[in-house]
Amino acid sequence: MTISSNIRMLRKKSGYTQIELAEKLGVSIATLRRWEAGETAPNATRIVELAGILNVPPDEIVADKENKNTTAPIKFTLPGDNKSQGMLIFEGEGTRIELPPTDKGYELFNRLVENLINRPKTQH
Repeated sequence: MTISSNIRMLRKKSGYTQIELAEKLGVSIATLRRWEAGETAPNATRIVELAGILNVPPDEIVADKENKNTTAPIKFTLPGDNKSQGMLIFEGEGTRIELPPTDKGYELFNRLVENLINRPKTQH
């Protein structure tokens, strides 16, 4: 599954309409529709917000469930999580990055997620 299909599936599972979810996120309905259509993707901050609203971990939104054998799972841990000790943590593909929950930390976290979202799919 792609991010777009994950967002759509999780939104429906949570019982939100596109309008309701867009309002909760503070984005236009057109933006949410483009995310669900796969035309654009939310940035890391929006992924974290989506995860909070949909009550799922952020990695469930970005997980490629159809090609899960192509890469190691990616995990995000946020400052509110008991395991994070107040840090933003990105784990996956043999890498663990801990960032402070500052503006710069969130900026770097956004870049990590955007690079993950926009990288070419691995073919096997």
